[in-house]
Amino acid sequence: MSLHPAAPEGLDGLTAAYAHTVQAISDLGHSLRPGDEERPTACPGWTVLDQFAHVVSLEAWVQGEAVPDVDPGAGEARGITEVVDRFLESRRGRSLAELLEELDGLVADQVHHLGAETTSPDEPRIGPFGPTTLLGLMESRVLDLWVHEQDIREAIGRPGNLDGPAAAHTVRVLFDALPRIVARRAEVPAGHAVILDLTGPVVGRAGVRVEERDGRPHGTPLFSGDPEHHVDVTTTTITMSTQAATRRCAGRVSTDDTHHVVHGDEEIARRVLDALVITP
Repeated sequence: MSLHPAAPEGLDGLTAAYAHTVQAISDLGHSLRPGDEERPTACPGWTVLDQFAHVVSLEAWVQGEAVPDVDPGAGEARGITEVVDRFLESRRGRSLAELLEELDGLVADQVHHLGAETTSPDEPRIGPFGPTTLLGLMESRVLDLWVHEQDIREAIGRPGNLDGPAAAHTVRVLFDALPRIVARRAEVPAGHAVILDLTGPVVGRAGVRVEERDGRPHGTPLFSGDPEHHVDVTTTTITMSTQAATRRCAGRVSTDDTHHVVHGDEEIARRVLDALVITP
């Protein structure tokens, strides 16, 4: 796997990516034009203002706020989705200025804790998906915040921050998941390899060779720096931009609406792209 710019490393790197992304979200909020708050976003039923309410409410949740006792609205949501809906509903009706003020306070508290000498990356935390460590929580938060920043940018027609640390982190999470995606979810057969080639602004390349082990498909990473056995495989390369790859892996666009170029087996490429979503 190769990646440029490099993804942030450790708690210090993730803290910087977190602060940078939240600042970008805040800056967007303070510069919205009339009518922007009501614009629909790629999250069904969510406006731009709802995106800000979600960012704020989820930040409050991971910092210890109890799940609000409110009606999450229509639908049959359960589990994590219902909790997210309850937190979002708890902030509906608040103005953008109120949401941004709350976000500034929450982020200041979090950054202060993250930078304290006594803070350990192994500190137990409860994240959206259950018990984790502070490092694991920040890995999740940086990805989630950046994806919602991109939701807002897309809705208001203001692209940007596609080459920052959170963008690189999101691509690395995608690349780390690629062996499982290719071998298990896409069910690419043994004897095939798939390469994902991103053209930028985050430039990266990751590949997976599928082998059969104990009767099950196993994805072996390529370009890992380890000695590789050069076995005969049929290779399919999928080339696309950072924006196309990250919107697809966030589930914001369909495979049909994802601009990409395939060199190799079109059917295998389709199966991998269909399975590429890594967010809930």
